[in-house]
Amino acid sequence: MSESIDPDLPRVEAGRYKRLADARERALVVSARGFPHWIEREEDDWVLFVEEPAIDEVRRELAAFEMEQEQQRRPTEGELLPAGPIPKLSLFVAGWLLSAFFLAQQMAPEQWEESGVADAGAILAGQWWRTITALMLHGDGPHLAANLATGLLFASFLIPRLGSGLAWLAILLSGALGNALNAWGYRGEPHLSIGASTACFGALGILVGVEWVSRWREPRTRSRWQLILPIGAGLALLAFLGVGDEGKKIDYMAHCWGFLAGLGEGGIAEGCRLSKHISTGGQRLAALSVLLLIAVAWLLAIRA
Repeated sequence: MSESIDPDLPRVEAGRYKRLADARERALVVSARGFPHWIEREEDDWVLFVEEPAIDEVRRELAAFEMEQEQQRRPTEGELLPAGPIPKLSLFVAGWLLSAFFLAQQMAPEQWEESGVADAGAILAGQWWRTITALMLHGDGPHLAANLATGLLFASFLIPRLGSGLAWLAILLSGALGNALNAWGYRGEPHLSIGASTACFGALGILVGVEWVSRWREPRTRSRWQLILPIGAGLALLAFLGVGDEGKKIDYMAHCWGFLAGLGEGGIAEGCRLSKHISTGGQRLAALSVLLLIAVAWLLAIRA
């Protein structure tokens, strides 16, 4: 409270707060302008009072302070949390699609796996479709369940950021590119791989790439620690969920390649603001292209 107090001036309410800390914080704003102030308890509220002649200026100062606080609380364009509602239909479609392929695989496991497995030698020899078909196959029920859990979780965070169609297209391409890079990494030696986990960690990489570029674009989040945070979080999840013992048939290199492929995709997508330039029709076309790519890949696999 300021020392220059006129006892004859009436006091008026400048603000009412639920927390004493909030009232004291606003009192500091008033004090900085040299106005006398009082904080009193009224039932469940803490009330900030000032002298009546100062009320107009105090209210202007407090309004400016509240606006500044709101801007600081407002999330930057692109946070790790979803930026909007999650369209659940596409998540159900993805889950049912993988489950349907798994059921078909159980009916004729040798035929499906032989045609669709990510065979490093065959991929490098030109059978590019195996990079996609392998994403639709799984070793057993727990393998499928694990990929559904991680993949749909990451997708639910990514879809509000990129839009449903663009998100699923990016996820599929990250998995395909990850399998292609994995085949290149095993060039000259036999290597077989199946599972959607490459695409699951591709989705994680896309999320990290989108978040990193979004933070770089905002001056107030361009600090070293703000930029390290999404990369560190992504690598921690990759290490926790995606790296395992090769003896347990976990293709951790495919997970890493998928993550790196997604990281690049996410950075490009956010850097070019693709989600802002693609219309609703464009999103639907992107979603349709996902189904078309899977269908074409399997048609080529069966005919090969």
